[in-house]
Amino acid sequence: MNNLVTYHLHRTPLLPPSDAHFYQYIIAQNGVFVRAENEFVSACIPVTRLKEATAPIRGLQPLNGWVRLKIPQIPLNLLETVIADAQVSAENGRLDETLSYVVWSNGRIGELTSSRYHLIKPNDQRATPNSVLSEMVETTETVVLDLHSHGAAPPYFSPTDDRDETRLRFYGVIGNLRTTPQWRFRLGIYGHWAEIDRDTLFT
Repeated sequence: MNNLVTYHLHRTPLLPPSDAHFYQYIIAQNGVFVRAENEFVSACIPVTRLKEATAPIRGLQPLNGWVRLKIPQIPLNLLETVIADAQVSAENGRLDETLSYVVWSNGRIGELTSSRYHLIKPNDQRATPNSVLSEMVETTETVVLDLHSHGAAPPYFSPTDDRDETRLRFYGVIGNLRTTPQWRFRLGIYGHWAEIDRDTLFT
């Protein structure tokens, strides 16, 4: 298949639908973007922005990126549950990292369709204060957010995270769990990322 990844020169104001199965690079007046879509998100994020607004790529149209959820936002109480779980994961006075998935499941109850979020915490986690490993990389449900903790350390995306977080989904990290918990979130598009604020994901 030749259209797993495609390339588009953004010459006209209207951006045509993507013809890529996985993702598409868009060369625009103001830089290079990547866009992709799945069952829960449609997004176009910058890969490289031109540093000088006075030096656009002539003959092309400018592009604004977007991140659009196609399903409802995640209930904030799920984030609170993950934080509380991470805080009580202390063992012998240390805060081990934790890993949780926020999944979106669809199921039929009688004649009604039920769509909801819930948490999955892999039960094979091997955790230390500096890392968490699990053999569980996929579920039978849709993983919307992959969320791990950094214990007492600040929240940040490490080179290990960059190596591992290469799917089309949201990723998050929480930290400072001994004081005031903090978090960071980003959308990943097959190895490209764009940081987003909490209110984009949660309600």
